[in-house]
Amino acid sequence: MSSKPVRRILSLAMNVFVFLAILATARLVVEFFGQLAAQGWGKALVSLSNPLILSFGVAPIKTPYGGIFDVAAAFMIVIFLAAEWVLSSVQSRA
Repeated sequence: MSSKPVRRILSLAMNVFVFLAILATARLVVEFFGQLAAQGWGKALVSLSNPLILSFGVAPIKTPYGGIFDVAAAFMIVIFLAAEWVLSSVQSRA
């Protein structure tokens, strides 16, 4: 019975990491296509997700669609999903 609150907290943390990965993926798609990034909602999405993305010192790659492939955002997606996977493993043992 005492492990139930721990499992709920881990489940909440896992959901947060999945949400952050979805947000970073949406940012990646919007930035990939320059026309989407130029829209008001696209600018809002990119500015909303700016604090989530660490730079890693890697320059973005220009795309043929007038946008960029944000390598740092791709790295952050991997980190968010890896963190969710680790929490999932911990939750299954709790």
